[in-house]
Amino acid sequence: MLLFLGAGSLKSQDIPPPNPGLVINITDGWVIDFIFDEFNEYQNGINAGQSTFIRIGAIYDWKLQFNADQLTFIGSLPGNTMALNNLGVTISSVGTNTEFNGHITNNATVAVGLESGFVTLLTPGSLTNKGYHYENRYTLNWQMGTMQGTMNNKSMLDQMIDGDIEADDYTVTVILTLSVYP
Repeated sequence: MLLFLGAGSLKSQDIPPPNPGLVINITDGWVIDFIFDEFNEYQNGINAGQSTFIRIGAIYDWKLQFNADQLTFIGSLPGNTMALNNLGVTISSVGTNTEFNGHITNNATVAVGLESGFVTLLTPGSLTNKGYHYENRYTLNWQMGTMQGTMNNKSMLDQMIDGDIEADDYTVTVILTLSVYP
């Protein structure tokens, strides 16, 4: 059995648009694909090789959230769906605004599972997170079926055995939303 899962595509938005004082750029990793073709992947998930790189320019303190554009992953065969929280993300800072120097509160140091509603990933720390693209550069490391953090606590194998998912090609669009932090 072969299970193919894709984040379909990533979309970003600045709230309220257009907002020249708050800009998010996805520089690489627009499409994320996971192909389950080994027993170990069904049992332990895939936690490597799928990353998205973003830059944020902001004259305001900001927050970054993510969500799916639908309630479940949708399969290519009619009626096949899969829980969103099988997909998770961790974030690491590659700019100068980091959680270690107080500029960022990173809620995704441990895997955060995807949901249909907004999930807050990054907010200001004890200091401001305003800055240019070299200050606010982040790597979003995607994982599927690893059962870490707030992700689904059942392996992909167990979900298949229990009839929760069928072998299929599943897709979802993940939306990254950048907005002014209150």
